[in-house]
Amino acid sequence: MQKYRFPLYRRSSNGLNWYRIDSESELTEVQALGRRHVVHHLRAHAYPERLRIHGLITLEDGHVEECGAAEVEELLAKYGGGGGR
Repeated sequence: MQKYRFPLYRRSSNGLNWYRIDSESELTEVQALGRRHVVHHLRAHAYPERLRIHGLITLEDGHVEECGAAEVEELLAKYGGGGGR
């Protein structure tokens, strides 16, 4: 199994979701909903949640891509997601 250096940063290819992945079981997502943005924190306990995070880490889902830390951290700071990691 490959070791990853967290946090990892991802965004959806449609530009509506950004992810900061803090571990194999924890992430923070910024989701654009119209002109609003909502921040979700997920600590995965159930297997489907862990699979979702694993898919984001490995980029298996063809709908996500890598992005820069500054892009995600700026959104987290702006919308109250506890940026500055």
